Amino acid sequence: MTLANLRKAGGGFRMTKIWRAALACAALAFCTGQANAANVTSFNPESIVLGLQSSGYKAILKKSDDGDPIIETSSDGNVIQIVLNDCENHKSCRTSEFVGVWDCATVIEKCKQAALEINNAESPVHVILNNGGKTALTYSYLLFDEVGISESLLIKNLVTFNYYNNQFNVAVSKK
Repeated sequence: MTLANLRKAGGGFRMTKIWRAALACAALAFCTGQANAANVTSFNPESIVLGLQSSGYKAILKKSDDGDPIIETSSDGNVIQIVLNDCENHKSCRTSEFVGVWDCATVIEKCKQAALEINNAESPVHVILNNGGKTALTYSYLLFDEVGISESLLIKNLVTFNYYNNQFNVAVSKK
């Protein structure tokens, strides 16, 4: 039977219904797949922990001295904290940043030089020296809204931050 004969016999209508049903199923499957890839947001700190864990990172939700959430993770042996600030009821937070803490007590001059180089470069990561240069904090802001960002973008941001932490570590470790 040809396509023209199918249409005359009412088959076109049936085929249209079948195609519409198939498209609806495909759209539903696509949307369901998208819903499973949940965004992460500082407005829901647990979502960040789950996003890190689903990507193979260890992540622990802790609290700062003032009760706001801190997420501790690591990459390449570097301990990284995701510090959440400006929170409502110590849960829904408007700002967040990646933070790395370095002990520079025995290499103060190297830390100062590495901090200067990183801070002068076009880098998303910056370094603050404390205690006369004995401690260095690497940090990078991570922006969220209630909708959040994808888990993969969170991981890309973490990998980028870790890259600069490794650069800092290499600079400080040079002999």
